[in-house]
Amino acid sequence: MKRQLAWMALTAALAACAAAHGAAAPSVAIAYAPPPLPELDAAQAQGRDFAARRCSGCHNVGMDDGPPYEAPAFRKLATRYDPTALERRFAEVSAHGHDRMPPIGFTPAEASDLVAYFRSLRGD
Repeated sequence: MKRQLAWMALTAALAACAAAHGAAAPSVAIAYAPPPLPELDAAQAQGRDFAARRCSGCHNVGMDDGPPYEAPAFRKLATRYDPTALERRFAEVSAHGHDRMPPIGFTPAEASDLVAYFRSLRGD
């Protein structure tokens, strides 16, 4: 995304410079494609959907750099915790919350799906 924005800014600057000097705006084709998202299995997709519904108000739950959130991005948390530690963390958060995060109730199956989604963010 940052690369795409840089190319767009460069293209706009070139066009403005050319217009200021009475020249035709250069034709620049931007060949940018975001990195492909990993293919998700059913559990990972259900974990992603749960995260989008219940966590995305405070966390960036995707792979991109999206808007700044107050809480850490899931892709960063995925590198911080191993799957076993995540399951314990989710049980604690479900029951007690964490810091400014309120308790978020979820079932063991939802926790398992969420761990599967975190694994996909790690590339596991």
